[in-house]
Amino acid sequence: MKVSTKARLRGILHRMRNLWRARKILAYSDTRLFHSESLLDASPAAATGIANGSVEDKELIQRIIAAYQRANQTDLGKSMWKFFFTTYHQPIHQALIDGNEKTVTEMLRKPEISDLFYGFDLLTKSFQHVFRNKKVRKAYAKVCLDGLVRFAESVGAVSMDNPESELEYRSFWKTENVLSELDKVCMPFSMPNPFANEHGVGSSRGVISYRVPQALYQAWRIKQLVDGIQNPRVLEIGAGLGRTAFYAYELEIKDYTIVDLPISTIAQAYYLGRTLGEENIHLDGELFENSSNRVKIITPDTFLAESKTYDLILNVDSLPEMDFHVAQAYWEKIKASTNIFLSINHEVNSFRVRDLLVKDLNSLNVQRGLYWMRKGYVEELIRIHDT
Repeated sequence: MKVSTKARLRGILHRMRNLWRARKILAYSDTRLFHSESLLDASPAAATGIANGSVEDKELIQRIIAAYQRANQTDLGKSMWKFFFTTYHQPIHQALIDGNEKTVTEMLRKPEISDLFYGFDLLTKSFQHVFRNKKVRKAYAKVCLDGLVRFAESVGAVSMDNPESELEYRSFWKTENVLSELDKVCMPFSMPNPFANEHGVGSSRGVISYRVPQALYQAWRIKQLVDGIQNPRVLEIGAGLGRTAFYAYELEIKDYTIVDLPISTIAQAYYLGRTLGEENIHLDGELFENSSNRVKIITPDTFLAESKTYDLILNVDSLPEMDFHVAQAYWEKIKASTNIFLSINHEVNSFRVRDLLVKDLNSLNVQRGLYWMRKGYVEELIRIHDT
């Protein structure tokens, strides 16, 4: 069968994209590791997930579709997420609007067949071919172990590595040893893998992908900041897959709210429904007598219109990626909703989180430092004084 010129060009473009993505992951492992690559004993692994026939998720998926159809689609303005939505998320959006339960079920159970997670996780159709490369799998596993070690250093579970030390006196890191040391300081964190083909470093508890140590640190930081507050109320703006909410729940922070774009809330609702149990999540527009011990997943419209207050609001890798005017609206709402705001963001886009604070700096206490878990990111703890 003769292949058309257009088909050949599509194939070439596809291979070029995969090569670029592979090189991006390999470059990341070379330049962003906190520890020497030779000292990280990381075994690449991929999750097998649970056989779809044994998953009881019909009611959860029906709730997700109904919540999405109730939501107003947020005006993204000049945001990178507008590009993600039109380029990667449109087929998922249409299936949800059409109420195509069969298609939505397949996409949620097997995220590797679509790009639902594109923008906040590598378990997407666009990255699946990249992980066929053995070098990529090995390099990525080291990045994941590197993050786990860094989290252990941040909480004092292991000694801080010092690159100035002679090599023979420096630590050689194994995944199980790091987890064992973390257990002594924190708690035995679980590593759920509800999805097949999630790549990372293997462990006795499951596959640990790159976002897991990030979420562990963020949940642990939340725990520190709300220490002493009975039944703390926490809100996270832009939550990725929802892993930070999962680990906060494990740390007994159960009155937790996520606010995100409607398409992102679909991923969070399914992930948290599968890991925490669907009885422990509350989707936007649902009515419950008491939802204080549920993770509440709401859209920007709901958050901006509500009058609730929170003991802490968290934003990670999100505000500078929004349209500036949208980010300003969020900041005004944050000021009215909490006295403590934790921002963990990069500063390479057209504006910084700090640019949102300029006119309010006299009424703020801003503690600014490097983010433990990711090079190029700033952690700012912003205490908002009553005026």
